[in-house]
Amino acid sequence: MAAERKPPRHTTALRAALPCAGLLLLVAPRAAHAFTPADIGTSGGPSLGAPFPNSFPDAGTAGTGTTGTGTGTGTGTGTGTTGTGAVGAGATPTAGGLLPPDYRYQGTLPVVMGGLPAPGFTVVPTVTLQEEFTDNVLQTETNRRWDLVTLLTPGLTIGANTPRLNLSLQYAPTLEYYARTSSQDAIAQQAYGVGNLVIVPDTLFLNGTVFATVAPINGGYAGTGIGGVGPVTATSAVNGYGAGTTGITRQGTTQIYGASLSPYLVHQFGDIGTGTLGATLTRTSSSNSAGGGGAQEATTEDATAQFESGPVLGRVQDTVLLDASRTQGTGVLGGSQQDRVSDRLAYALFHQLHVFGELGYENIRYSGVYGQHIEDATWRLGFTFIPNPDSQITISYGHDYGATSFRASANYALTARTTLVGGYDESVTTYLQQIANGLGQAGVNQNGVPIDTTTGLPLTAVNSALAVQDTVYRNRVLYVGMTTLLDRDTFGVNLDYTEQTPLSTLPGGGTAQHATTINGTWARALSERATVSAAVSYGVTSASGTFGNDTLFSLSGQFVYALTPTITTSASYLFFRRRSTAPGFSMYENVVFVGITKRF
Repeated sequence: MAAERKPPRHTTALRAALPCAGLLLLVAPRAAHAFTPADIGTSGGPSLGAPFPNSFPDAGTAGTGTTGTGTGTGTGTGTGTTGTGAVGAGATPTAGGLLPPDYRYQGTLPVVMGGLPAPGFTVVPTVTLQEEFTDNVLQTETNRRWDLVTLLTPGLTIGANTPRLNLSLQYAPTLEYYARTSSQDAIAQQAYGVGNLVIVPDTLFLNGTVFATVAPINGGYAGTGIGGVGPVTATSAVNGYGAGTTGITRQGTTQIYGASLSPYLVHQFGDIGTGTLGATLTRTSSSNSAGGGGAQEATTEDATAQFESGPVLGRVQDTVLLDASRTQGTGVLGGSQQDRVSDRLAYALFHQLHVFGELGYENIRYSGVYGQHIEDATWRLGFTFIPNPDSQITISYGHDYGATSFRASANYALTARTTLVGGYDESVTTYLQQIANGLGQAGVNQNGVPIDTTTGLPLTAVNSALAVQDTVYRNRVLYVGMTTLLDRDTFGVNLDYTEQTPLSTLPGGGTAQHATTINGTWARALSERATVSAAVSYGVTSASGTFGNDTLFSLSGQFVYALTPTITTSASYLFFRRRSTAPGFSMYENVVFVGITKRF
């Protein structure tokens, strides 16, 4: 067995491909943005004017834009997905680039697997049977061992599209049975769901999000999805999360769970403005203690109040935000707190250019030996440029999280078929907080693929290239993505750079690490029944101390064929190679999948 590094170290055919098993398109995971509800629309987040967790994109972030085909091509427990599509024009931003939220009917409607949004309620059971061949089941540098793995995945997709409820929920646990290596037998839990309930029209609402996935503890994976080289099930093909631990030893993975519930109250005071009160309860956990960094849990209670001025101020818009959260959990999250207050003043110089300034205060406290305390004034200056109805660029400079930095977010429609998305963000966070904040940004596009509603890119809860750390670190993320949608083809290129710097200087207080990944994807509808896809990915990771540097490369291809409207077959191939300066961590693997999915 390989030596474990100790942490922290548009066509019908394309839509028909969604429920297929065995998709192996390698899309490098983008690091989750560490945005808290208070950050959104204030100092940290790129989505302005919506401080509450959005199960679906607000008006103005999903709207009428062209949406990608969403081939759902994550692998392992991966989040890889092509066809994220252009973010639509939606509502026209008001002064300062603040998007007026429409809490009643947020975003795109949920879909059932293999179909377009349907009115009413839809329940679709599925079952997927796959057979996998791997020539390096334990992913060792030497003493390679082949194995045959049988994967059985019952799935259930529930969709709701009513005037009061929007819901998209998929659940698909995978049973993995190894013919020669029974020690790796496992059940990988997979789930993804977002929903919005209108309790009292125009007044009282309830958002909810849930997900489960599997991630590597020691990192070292990029482009293969968050779990390495595992298959994709009927459900995960839709939601972009892969099928568990296949391709990584059980000792090297952790099962992740997350759920959030957010009731909130909205009231409009005529032309004076709109007030919003809300609360969020979030529970996250990482369940595997192997390697030291996998076992964590946290429960967070958050209260938020916002008032946003209306047209009474003309070109000026004032947004006051108060947010307070308390967390109980393991390690640094035990008894931690975050309190923020801010006032943002925005002015529309003209229709396409808005400037804003913000003043505030933050009190952030983490407990324990490696805890941190940041208490400071915050400020930020910036502008939002709207070159056309389908594009928006926001850049700012300011001080928060105890440091001064730039922030940027951009969604630009280069053409009617090509969209460019990018951004840069800095924050202070932890592993579980990144997961929780990802829940707050979760949504689905028109094809049911999970997306980050602030960017339109596939939602990524964790970064599989980096090791799990139970510590507080400064997180820096730079990402750029481009998607082109043709009549039969979808092309995607993504670049991501993530850097984590622990704030504690005590021994054992964390390891500085960073990862850069770039990947390209392609999918083509050959006919109404057949789809072919391919991907290539390259990444480099580095960690301080003796944990080593890694070079990652992966290549994959897949063919999907729909025998009937409810039965789909697939065949896939994946090659993955990791070269590492850490002893025993280098390896390569070839994996072949064949599978069949029945939708009832």
